[in-house]
Amino acid sequence: MRRLINAIRCLRSENKGVSAIEFALIAPVMILIYFACIELSFMMVLDRKVTSSASALGDLVARAATINDDEMDDIFEATRMIFQPNPIADARMRISSLYDDEGTIKVAWSEGRNMTPFTVDSTISVPDGIVPEDGSVVFAEVEYDYNSTLGYFFTTSKTLSDEFYLRPRRTDRVARETS
Repeated sequence: MRRLINAIRCLRSENKGVSAIEFALIAPVMILIYFACIELSFMMVLDRKVTSSASALGDLVARAATINDDEMDDIFEATRMIFQPNPIADARMRISSLYDDEGTIKVAWSEGRNMTPFTVDSTISVPDGIVPEDGSVVFAEVEYDYNSTLGYFFTTSKTLSDEFYLRPRRTDRVARETS
């Protein structure tokens, strides 16, 4: 019995290798946290790009008095460039002009890339106070499906989206010319 007690005392007094054991226990957790932070930062950067592109899309249209087909294509292409170096073909965008028709918000025109445009004169629901009485707003929407680059933390696609409402700057309504 005395030998067992001496062996336990000897074992307790030895502290060689304690750091290695602690490191072996903590390292997997720290590595997991590190990669989760990287993954989260990738997603946050892409979310900022979605917000920036929605803002730019609406802003470029709201600056114009009229928009023709070539200008619309240029605006969509400029907006897509914000996504680089991410795959820009996956972005879904829609720009619409909404107007107040005696208290009902309707679509004057709508254009989309990889997203279905609204039907002209269809009724749309927007937050109260967005569209001024007898006025109009430019409504920009952008969606992007985030697929994890690591594939370990986010195993499914996450849809990042944003929308902006902007009042036209030069006219009461932005006109759309189609050929």
